[in-house]
Amino acid sequence: MNITLDKKTKCWFARWRTVLRDGTVKHASVRLMRRSDGFRSKADVRKSDEFKAVAARIGEGDSDGKHAKLLLAVAEARGKAKPDAADAAVVERVVVDDAADNMLLTTFVEATYFHYAEANLRGKTVREYKSIWKRYDIAGKVAGLRVCDFRTKHGSEILQSIGAEHDISKSTLQRVKFMLSAVFVLALNKGLCDANPIQGVMLPKARGSRQTYAYGVDEILAILRLPFDASTNAAIGVAAFAALRESEIAGLQWGDYDGETITVRRSIDRVNGAANPPKTVKSAAPVPVIPTLKRLLDTLKATVPLMPNGDPLPDSPMFAGIRQPHADLDKMALRVIRPALESAGLLWRGWHAFRRGVASNLFQLGVDELTVQRILRHSKVNVTRERYIKVRDERVETAMAAFEAAIAKSNGVRYIGEVGAVNVQ
Repeated sequence: MNITLDKKTKCWFARWRTVLRDGTVKHASVRLMRRSDGFRSKADVRKSDEFKAVAARIGEGDSDGKHAKLLLAVAEARGKAKPDAADAAVVERVVVDDAADNMLLTTFVEATYFHYAEANLRGKTVREYKSIWKRYDIAGKVAGLRVCDFRTKHGSEILQSIGAEHDISKSTLQRVKFMLSAVFVLALNKGLCDANPIQGVMLPKARGSRQTYAYGVDEILAILRLPFDASTNAAIGVAAFAALRESEIAGLQWGDYDGETITVRRSIDRVNGAANPPKTVKSAAPVPVIPTLKRLLDTLKATVPLMPNGDPLPDSPMFAGIRQPHADLDKMALRVIRPALESAGLLWRGWHAFRRGVASNLFQLGVDELTVQRILRHSKVNVTRERYIKVRDERVETAMAAFEAAIAKSNGVRYIGEVGAVNVQ
């Protein structure tokens, strides 16, 4: 152990190095006393009780000089010549509290929150949160900021910066806010902050969400007339006539279908393939199976192994995968459904367009919002009303059709665009 004098502060320091197990050399130091306290030379320092005590602690294996000095100070304050277990416990609490007070937000998110999320949240949610953290460079926006120093204004600045740098909707900014709020809920529970600063963050101005699509009945029937196999037709039917989510369709087993209803008991995570409980309690409600869907499921049942009573094994997947237990509906759409639709002049709008189609078609038939909500198994009716029901204004469509007919009549043909029609210049 060496003794050096810092000329700027006029303080004596003990300096040493420790070789770690992996061969790395760690240099450490601790301030001992001021030169003005009467310690004029290294010899004076070596004779001091403080230096001898620190040297003894280092010799016993406490390579953290500050920790050793604090331990000795605690023991001295408690009237002891040598620290004991009680002193060590006090110092440990102080060190832990100090580390917590100085925890950087970036370190907390990447080393603690994401680890917690992977153990407790759905894989899809974890992937989305990690993507948000990386895509919008939130780590760079909070660089050097401690968890305990984060304020509501920092959250507002982050969202404003993201909104200015990217063409994103208000709903996307809301998801960023959800992610940051989840981080501080965990930090709050670990005692790293006293409140969730994200709760008071106001969303900045941003564009609205892009228009989503709902398949109409005619489109659904046109899709089902295409030459798909029984499994593809049944998957489309469950989405279009029972309004199940993609992950719920993938998780269906034959035991979930009793001939009259489908009960959702699990959903398959699209990221890691894990089976999770239904999204909400209401998501587990049974869904009536209409005769059109029953015929599609009966056709599929005829292609799978049956028990002596004529039923499939109850715990066997309704839509089995090739290399995994459950079918990958994304690949089914990409490799089978989309090419067939494009060849037929139809557009693939995604699995959720069928779910929105159920809501819109039922509402168009005069079914009230609360009933539609129950069929879609939403927790709140405003979700059904605002995001799923796509109302077609028949009066507007009739007016535009009359407008088209008038143009065609003036042009001498029934419909513009027909073979032999005269183009309007």
